[in-house]
Amino acid sequence: MPAKLKLVKKSECYRLTWIGRVLVLLFFTAFLFFLALFIPKFLSQSNPVNGQILVLDGLMPDYAIKAAIDLYESGNYEQVVVTGEILSVGYAIADIKTMAGLSYATFIELGFEADNITSLPTGNVVRNRTFTSALKLNSWIKDNKLNITKIDVLAVGCHAARSKYLFDRALDEHIAVGVVAVEDMGYNGKRWWQTSRGLRTVLSEGLGYLYVRFFFFPRKH
Repeated sequence: MPAKLKLVKKSECYRLTWIGRVLVLLFFTAFLFFLALFIPKFLSQSNPVNGQILVLDGLMPDYAIKAAIDLYESGNYEQVVVTGEILSVGYAIADIKTMAGLSYATFIELGFEADNITSLPTGNVVRNRTFTSALKLNSWIKDNKLNITKIDVLAVGCHAARSKYLFDRALDEHIAVGVVAVEDMGYNGKRWWQTSRGLRTVLSEGLGYLYVRFFFFPRKH
């Protein structure tokens, strides 16, 4: 007679003892604590290359623009370039329509010389905004036949790592890209998980960085 069809079978398994459970719990607790300290530090590292151009992309807080002015005055930058898409708030009533224009106007209001700053608005960008800004900068450099071999991107907090990577991908290979990270004043970086803004910022920037490193395959043209 044919063997009976069996749907289940007896098997032996191992389970953690109480000591094993405690050790696993301690391991994961230490791992999470390490991530909590490491992730924001990694994402907000400064690594400038003493570039010829200092670039600010997107909607920048005033304290970041003040920091950019201090950097320009104490360094060897030849030009500041501000980029950014159309403003999503106040567009209908404001005279300034883009993030680049708002940054430009803030620089001028703070006493910065207009000859030392260039505004490169990117228009209405739905996705890949930082990469689009970097492409705009690359086109501007080539169109004006500028001899630029290195730039620094100024970014706020955890956006620094992603900004550097995307500008590095978008610019021509002979242009070295550095980054200057300005501390994000919107939350306590050492206790970022204690506020909703800190939690949203670190987690979203962390996921965003992983996305552009492993799942973003853009075309430059």
